[in-house]
Amino acid sequence: MTQYDVVIAGAGQNGLSTACYLAKAGLKVCVLEGRDILGGGVVSFKDELGVTHDGAATVHTLVQVNPMIANDELGLISKYGLNYAYPEASTTDIFVEKDLAITLYFDIDRCCAEIAEKLGEDEAAAYREFSDFCQAVGPMLTLGMFAPPVDAAAMASALAGFGEIGQRLLRYLGMSSYEVVSELFRTDELREVTTRFVSESMISPFDPATGANFIACMYLMHAPSKFRMPHCVGGSQKFIDAMAAMIKDNGGEIRTNAKIAKVKVEDGKCTAFVLENGEEITAKKFVSTLHIKQLFGSNGMVDPAIMGEEFTAKVDALRPSYYVGFLQNITLKEAPRYKALGDKPTEGLITEQSHGHEHYKRVFDELKAGNPSPYDSSATCNATLVDPSRGGEQGLHTLYLYNYEPYALYGDPANWEKYAQEIADKNFEAWCELTTNITPADALTRTIKSPLDYERWNDSWLCGDFCHISQEFDQGSSNRPFPGMTRFVTPIEDLYLGGASAWPGPTVSGGGRAVAQVIFEDMDIDFDAVING
Repeated sequence: MTQYDVVIAGAGQNGLSTACYLAKAGLKVCVLEGRDILGGGVVSFKDELGVTHDGAATVHTLVQVNPMIANDELGLISKYGLNYAYPEASTTDIFVEKDLAITLYFDIDRCCAEIAEKLGEDEAAAYREFSDFCQAVGPMLTLGMFAPPVDAAAMASALAGFGEIGQRLLRYLGMSSYEVVSELFRTDELREVTTRFVSESMISPFDPATGANFIACMYLMHAPSKFRMPHCVGGSQKFIDAMAAMIKDNGGEIRTNAKIAKVKVEDGKCTAFVLENGEEITAKKFVSTLHIKQLFGSNGMVDPAIMGEEFTAKVDALRPSYYVGFLQNITLKEAPRYKALGDKPTEGLITEQSHGHEHYKRVFDELKAGNPSPYDSSATCNATLVDPSRGGEQGLHTLYLYNYEPYALYGDPANWEKYAQEIADKNFEAWCELTTNITPADALTRTIKSPLDYERWNDSWLCGDFCHISQEFDQGSSNRPFPGMTRFVTPIEDLYLGGASAWPGPTVSGGGRAVAQVIFEDMDIDFDAVING
């Protein structure tokens, strides 16, 4: 029987990034993946025309700030061929009733010129002032995501030492994103186009204490160029492929179709991950990137009797996001051109449609009620505009048509079996109305994934939620998953919790870097020496 130093459950980007750092340190590492593919939500597939689509995660913004990529600590770029394409702008928001389109360019001068032209000089000045503030405080909010978390009290104390700018940030952290922009900007259009970024974390910009998410997003909007909403050349899967190759080159092992059924605990210490076939995988340390409820819930892999009723109840009470993703991957012959842009393609990587403040707020109200989001609320991404290689030999184009939807549609997730196609068709039709050259009949291929499909596709996406649990304040940020278990250490000795259930949460972040640092501390390994060695 092979004796590993560390065994990791889950070969998503969190598990693999953890394994990369451990393997770089010379530890004997094994990654166990229950499915027959690697990547978790960071996967790509080719359709029958040879066009590459991203099956879930598509924009790799946050990981660009991570020293893992920013400093190429693992050689993923220099040695393993990882490459990113960067657009000129992040978002084009089409305000349908006003026949108005606003594009947020990464270049701050160009962005402010766009805002001044469309919404007036005062709005452009307000936007620039807030952007300057975000550039000043953004590194504090983002760089800390790739190291073990600091508790909220320590953060508040640290910010107090930054004087007026720190006090301003502290105040914003307690506000909803929409409250922040309501103070900053006078137009509904600028308030909406900026706060839409927050909703990508599966939290409403109208929800309390979402100010930190908003400021971090706005920092990344105009941060150095390599942070700007990149697409992985060749598909999101290339990020996973590069990490897998690095792990194997450094002596690590990755096993697919190795589904864990039980976590073996003896005298309060984790001693093995037990596979469905009964095989026991032993190691000195264990990391789970699975959903925390898979691990510690009432029906979890760790016997609830070991954890106690109070702890198990706390895990069971963790809430999923109240809305999740509904994706259509569509192949088109040509790139979409938009009426509001004068029959031109968008310069923004993402295109969204807006119908006024009341409609914007209603989207989130409907989702909370279990109703589908309004059909005219899709967001789209055209990766082939920045990465033509995805279009295959025929030079076709990808459309990533995305909607927020409730998992329990009309109160029951089973309703997706009945309504998924109808909702998908209406969403697609409503988006086609924005263009001059696309009708539903122009879809050469089309793949639909409802929230129920996603739950079946990935065992850790309970309720179809790639976040695992919602990112609301009490179970988000440095509180994740809940106070008392926030630094990856679990009540079981030698068992760590990483992945989307833990800090820094979901999205493509390379979050395993922080988990590795805690393991290195416990094994008396110098993290800096590993990185610089």
